[in-house]
Amino acid sequence: MAQDNRLSRRRLITISAGTLAAVAIAPAAPTLAGAAVQNVPNPLLPPGKRGTILYTQRDATARRGIWNNPAPTMGQLGGPNFPTDPNDLGPTVPLPGGFREVFLFLANAGFKQVEFAGYSQHAENQGGNVPPLTQSGTLLRQNFPAYLNYARTLRGFLDEAGLEAIGNHGFIPNSWPGGPNGGMTADDYDRFQVELEFASILGMPYMGTGGDPTGGGAKEAWDLAAQKWEAINDLSWNGYRIRMYPHNHADAYGFLQDGPMVQVTVDRVTGAPLPQPQMVRGESGIRRMQYYLDITPSTKCLCEIDIYWAHSAQHRFRWYYDWEGQRRESIFSPIDQIAAQPLRYPLYHAKDGERRDEQPPGTGEGYRMIPFGDPRSDIDYDAIFRRHRPRGYHNPNYEDDTAPGGAGDPGRSLRHAVISGTNMANMAR
Repeated sequence: MAQDNRLSRRRLITISAGTLAAVAIAPAAPTLAGAAVQNVPNPLLPPGKRGTILYTQRDATARRGIWNNPAPTMGQLGGPNFPTDPNDLGPTVPLPGGFREVFLFLANAGFKQVEFAGYSQHAENQGGNVPPLTQSGTLLRQNFPAYLNYARTLRGFLDEAGLEAIGNHGFIPNSWPGGPNGGMTADDYDRFQVELEFASILGMPYMGTGGDPTGGGAKEAWDLAAQKWEAINDLSWNGYRIRMYPHNHADAYGFLQDGPMVQVTVDRVTGAPLPQPQMVRGESGIRRMQYYLDITPSTKCLCEIDIYWAHSAQHRFRWYYDWEGQRRESIFSPIDQIAAQPLRYPLYHAKDGERRDEQPPGTGEGYRMIPFGDPRSDIDYDAIFRRHRPRGYHNPNYEDDTAPGGAGDPGRSLRHAVISGTNMANMAR
């Protein structure tokens, strides 16, 4: 059982620095050519609250790095005028790869926190790859000790770079409800415990997922999701003092389907007459995530809001059919959502976006992803950060799903990290 190998953060303090250093650390890989990011005199974001989710740099952590590599991946990390001039791509150089080298690079780019998006890296990087926990649907309990030792290796890399693990997008039990152990199967319960142990070794205060609390819009599904997330928060908090969080995409801020079946005669988006009446489930106008927040304990069930997808929801979900079948308009405000209940959102994705004028309201995502602070931005992060209350509580993580440049530009995700880290640091009060 995972709990037999428990290593709490309190016990981790007693581990000697020599133990953490026993991961065979070699000389650091080259990071940025220039100096580390400098802080403005009165920064809007405290230096310790600038983070990134490693999904943005997933190509870099997945490739073999410079260490012990006779033929590393070559690319451009920026020249002497970069990032002031983002077109100054610089010379072709060996690119960092794997967790240790990427952590050192991100720290030099001005980041203090990282949110994991899985724990895998190229097997030939320092530390090797994460031992598997499942094979063909079978839980490999015999791999639990090696899995936790891998966590200690990652913790050593984080400490060396001066980074903190703020959270992750990882395992959430699927079996719910049914069975003992808080509604989980024995396999899900044991897997959940070892994942909490892993997160505890890394020092995470939060552990989460990349998905919404549940799928679909039916009220009944959200009622069940609220029960599940409250229960797994009880387990994570009582055993490890870790809070669990779901993560939203645009659909989570669509309208809750909570009314009777009604007949509608006009198109939801355009308001144009339908060729023939249709039967749909009526909606009160409450948004799904708001309903989730309303029915879960405010100090227990915390969330991570993705600012980009919240703005996409504002674009996509403007009209609903009420309980009488009438078309109604309601425009979502992401900034007001956070400001109204700031303690429910300790983390969020600072994912920037440019409005897509070719997509009218109700069609498409409405935005395209860009580096944080890019001049093309149509998301007012300055206003969002200024309304942070209490100051120093929130943990924004830069994300750009489209950052990796593929074989044609393998250094792009790291360059975008420099641009975004610099722009976060340069925001002044």
